Amino acid sequence: MNTKEKIFNVSLDLFSQKGYDSVSLREIAEEVGIKKSSIYSHYPSKESILMDIFDYFTQQFEYNPIVNNDKIKLDENNPFLEDPILFYHMGSEAIKQMVFQETNLKIWKLILIQMHHNETIKLFFQNEILVKPLVFWNGFFTLLKEKGIIRKDSNPKLLAKQYFSFPIYLLLEICAKYDDIPQEVLEHFFEETEEHANFLLESVKVK
Repeated sequence: MNTKEKIFNVSLDLFSQKGYDSVSLREIAEEVGIKKSSIYSHYPSKESILMDIFDYFTQQFEYNPIVNNDKIKLDENNPFLEDPILFYHMGSEAIKQMVFQETNLKIWKLILIQMHHNETIKLFFQNEILVKPLVFWNGFFTLLKEKGIIRKDSNPKLLAKQYFSFPIYLLLEICAKYDDIPQEVLEHFFEETEEHANFLLESVKVK
């Protein structure tokens, strides 16, 4: 592991434990075992470290082949959309593999706990965690409605919000409760989100 990677990892540890605003560059340097001035060879500021963390997190979703595969692609010709519960389950399993990675868990915790204390984190949460997924799920329910899988009187935008708000609530609850999130808690989180997804889909599905 090179020095920049050490700075990245130590910063993420400290940010997720103490909060971004409570951590100084001097503290990061001490934990890495370098002088504060040496950080500037890799990052011009503390905020640039934060943005690098966000870039890493965003790329995990944009370029990760586990998440971006043809089986869970939002396309009207995707045969898996004929069974929306299976489609959701495949996407959930893909996300589970990513969320279980320790680095990603720390970033989730940093975002969810710190979004009310830092404008940069708040904007990232709004755009990447709320807006983009809601656009996807709105498209998901719109396709199901067009294909006659869910009822014609269904409201795709409202369904998207109901669908997505429950796992966000659970994540907030978990991050507020645990410093180190046990794996069994995460397993239960995915069981609950799938149970909620199945309930919501069944309530609007054409019988």
